Amino acid sequence: MKIQPDTFKRLFLFLSFFYYLGFLSFISGIFVNKGDDLFTANANGSLANQVVGILLLFMSSVLLLKLKICSLASFSRQTLFWGLIVLWFMLSIYWSYAPSISFRRLVAFIIIIITAFCLVQMFTPHSLLSALVFTVAFAGVLGLIQAIINPSSAFISEGIRAGAFSGIYFDKNAGARINAYALIIGIGLKFYKSRLGTFSLLVIAVCLLMSRSATGLVMVTLGSGLIFLFKYMSTYNPQKNLSRLFIIIFMLVASTSLVVYLYNYLLEFMGRDPNLTNRTIIWELMDVYIEAEFMKGYGFGAFWASSAVADFLDRWGFIGNAHSGYYEAFLHGGLIGFILVIIMLIHSLYSLSKNFLSGQGNIAITAILFAIVINQIIVNYVGFIIINHNSFDMFFFLIAYFIATRINQSSLTKN
Repeated sequence: MKIQPDTFKRLFLFLSFFYYLGFLSFISGIFVNKGDDLFTANANGSLANQVVGILLLFMSSVLLLKLKICSLASFSRQTLFWGLIVLWFMLSIYWSYAPSISFRRLVAFIIIIITAFCLVQMFTPHSLLSALVFTVAFAGVLGLIQAIINPSSAFISEGIRAGAFSGIYFDKNAGARINAYALIIGIGLKFYKSRLGTFSLLVIAVCLLMSRSATGLVMVTLGSGLIFLFKYMSTYNPQKNLSRLFIIIFMLVASTSLVVYLYNYLLEFMGRDPNLTNRTIIWELMDVYIEAEFMKGYGFGAFWASSAVADFLDRWGFIGNAHSGYYEAFLHGGLIGFILVIIMLIHSLYSLSKNFLSGQGNIAITAILFAIVINQIIVNYVGFIIINHNSFDMFFFLIAYFIATRINQSSLTKN
């Protein structure tokens, strides 16, 4: 039986969303071996994830090499910075504290990059972003049904987060972030103008509020403000857009300075402790490990699954990551890896700025991408977002990044 190209592409879309938006983890989590300790489970990884990941890699290869969804030149230009990051992390396998784990996680990292790239090449930005929102809304419906049928699995039952809604996600902060991304996109695409869109936004908003996540609410507030700002300030005149971009930058810098000045008051207002739920304590402890392998790091994804973390585990237990993507960049690839990540973030903002300045295309899409990327650059300070090899945060970031570079490529072709 021969599968038609369009059917193959839709199957790829379904499998990508099923994997990266949490459905596979939810289903496999039901059958996970509860006897494994967290350290062992983290080191071993998920067999289901590995199987689906390899399948996505195979399908991506077919899309790129057989169906030729883009030219080799376009692929090289759009993935240049990611190629440099992958190359460094590939070299890190040589000195990794857990080479086999670094290799396995690097493969997963490459897969998420190629998967996001292929999706952006096959579907329009509007249709792809809309599909993301509807899929997150569907996950929210499943989570709410789960809350009715089996509340103990949909709500956190103990600790300082007891009573918070997690839905199909095993971490309430993760669920809050994915709902925040979807709300930002839905607001930017004006989902509220249709019944289905309004229902989707309502489901997502309810799930976000039930998660009791201050971070999620801040993300939506910031994202909505950024969308309004970039859409309102945009014109069809590149010269005017340049001057307005400087105004936007000034406003963002001024707002950031004000937030820094009022930092403690804002934390108190949101009911957060000054050490950000022990994050500052974790970072202080991580400083010693970072200094020990400052230039090269411990190898991609190796630190939390190697003997290097043994002393930390004996005293503090397993926490999975440093709760900061920037600290994780140091642990993964040292100072050089950290610099490469920063360069990539700067390039993502540069690509979006070029789209804004040109005045071409759908400004609503550019505004949404700005909102997602800026949000993630900030949230990456308190959560492992960027270079997380199989997380939905990284998936959203890559989608935003490649949409921006695709719009740039289209503008260059027209000119």
